[in-house]
Amino acid sequence: MDEVGNAIGVFRRGDGPTLMLCGHLDTVPLGAEERWPHPPLSGVVEGGRLWGRGACDMKGALASMVFAAADAAASGFRGTLIVSGVVQEEVGGLGARHLGATLDYDAVVLGEPSKLRLMLGHRGCTVVEVVFPGAIAHAAKASLGENALTHAGRYLVALEDLELPSDPVFGGSSATPTRLTSLPSDSSNVVPGEARLTVDYRSLPDESAAALVARLRSIAEDERISVSVAQDPQRGNGQASLRTAPAYLVDAGLPVVATARAAFTRALARHGRTLAEGVWWFCTDAPHLAQRGAPVVGFGPGEEELAHTTNESIEVADLHAARDAYREFATAYLTPLESVGVGRGGGALGLKGTA
Repeated sequence: MDEVGNAIGVFRRGDGPTLMLCGHLDTVPLGAEERWPHPPLSGVVEGGRLWGRGACDMKGALASMVFAAADAAASGFRGTLIVSGVVQEEVGGLGARHLGATLDYDAVVLGEPSKLRLMLGHRGCTVVEVVFPGAIAHAAKASLGENALTHAGRYLVALEDLELPSDPVFGGSSATPTRLTSLPSDSSNVVPGEARLTVDYRSLPDESAAALVARLRSIAEDERISVSVAQDPQRGNGQASLRTAPAYLVDAGLPVVATARAAFTRALARHGRTLAEGVWWFCTDAPHLAQRGAPVVGFGPGEEELAHTTNESIEVADLHAARDAYREFATAYLTPLESVGVGRGGGALGLKGTA
């Protein structure tokens, strides 16, 4: 366990590249337990599926990775194989940010659910806070104040018509209002003196946080309306951080991508499957893990549409196929370099903060 709570396992087998299989340990809340087909923490297996919170997002992939690492070690390889279970992916990525800053590796496989597809990237995610001005007054004489919700209503209408950039790989950006609160919050007969709107913005690779904030500010009809990236205290280090993560797209021409493509294709063929490729529609830890230049490819069991729902489950057969695919890729990537000549992503081989 490292300084922030990440769980890290390491197989060292002499000189060679370092590959990391990575997934996150945390899950979202259970939600309404009565709406689950099976108790969300029971681990029921029915109809060939494992049911429960975290089944596909993403304890299932982590289980497959742990077994695959043991399989690869038994098969033999040269280099270093890491399996990491990171913390706080769902609330800002503290664990992956820490690994990206403290651990040395050459390439990463991220196991977020992908229906066993090779995933090359995803849009970025920025949480934006829009604050609307107002002046409190008695609701029976609203003209004595200024209703912040009126400003918020106009803004929401304008947001629906806001033109957003598009991209041939990722589709378009999106700006989704997710929460609206007003102050004071403990009274129903007071004109709101302030309102706060949360917007979930999914960005393209060429959109900076500053650019998307400017875009969302452009539709504000009052100069007093403020638009900014939200901040959250990061549990574990006590420091506030901006709630933003960039888009990520790995270079599809890199040798490590070719190695992954070939290895996953071979493994899936043994399970009667064919490999497809794509990009995730949600954000992941990939940008944090790639911050020092190591390429990140995605591949995971499970349907991503079931993540965060009360129907979360995963095909047991997919877990077995993922285990086989992770082992196939690990042994292909970590074969002695003089035998393959491809697969290494570059970077140092030392390990910090692991036992």
